[in-house]
Amino acid sequence: MPGITEERKLKVTENKLKYFIQIFSFDHKMKSWRTGRSVHSVPFLVGGTEFEFEIYPNGCDKENRGHVSVYLVNKSDWDVNVEMEVKVGKKEVSDTCDISSRWCKGWDKFYGHDDLGKDDDAMDADGSLAVSATISLMWGEVTEGRNNSEKAEVEGLRSEVEDLKIKIESRLDRLDKSLTAKFKALEVSSKKTSLPGPECPICFEEMKPPTRIIQCRSGHLICQKCKERPQVVICPTCKQEFTGRAIGMENYLKTILG
Repeated sequence: MPGITEERKLKVTENKLKYFIQIFSFDHKMKSWRTGRSVHSVPFLVGGTEFEFEIYPNGCDKENRGHVSVYLVNKSDWDVNVEMEVKVGKKEVSDTCDISSRWCKGWDKFYGHDDLGKDDDAMDADGSLAVSATISLMWGEVTEGRNNSEKAEVEGLRSEVEDLKIKIESRLDRLDKSLTAKFKALEVSSKKTSLPGPECPICFEEMKPPTRIIQCRSGHLICQKCKERPQVVICPTCKQEFTGRAIGMENYLKTILG
């Protein structure tokens, strides 16, 4: 209950749960609350069955006034059998019982006020009561309503899975298209930014494979077509004579330019 309790739960197995409730100012509630007024826990599920705790600070009725009453309520539409253990301070009780649909089982006189006041482990300095419980669902009645409820839940889950599948496939398709477009852009960009080949200083053409390249004594390069011109007898750059084919450069350009 908001502002009155702080609650936690720990799922042990599909059919077993540990539940923890701290009820604030419980010492004040024992003194001031009328008999029959209870603190309700937040509803929780054990094995698909909905339960909640009802704790009466001053007893569930006049016969149990002066005691704390504790009950486990079956909020579902089918009967169940449970094992439950409840601990408050040094006191721990357990029971195995059948609980009918929309009914409860527990202890009318779980803890007397006088005994509870003497239990130093039950309440903290602020008067808050700590209750811990372990609930094990042993069996649950099979009813038409429960079957329909479970079928509806399965259908709902199946529908959610199908929706997720469609969303995932749609996102994968968009991702595939996006990556394809990016790879194409990268390929075009790569072609646009391909490395230039060395330039012939006479015709100013790039000397890319399979162009034959001639070099001078100083290592300057010209293309073979220009070297075959009658007027080209020496290197136009350094005026040195030519020594022959630049085989090493041609092979290097084949490696990096293809």
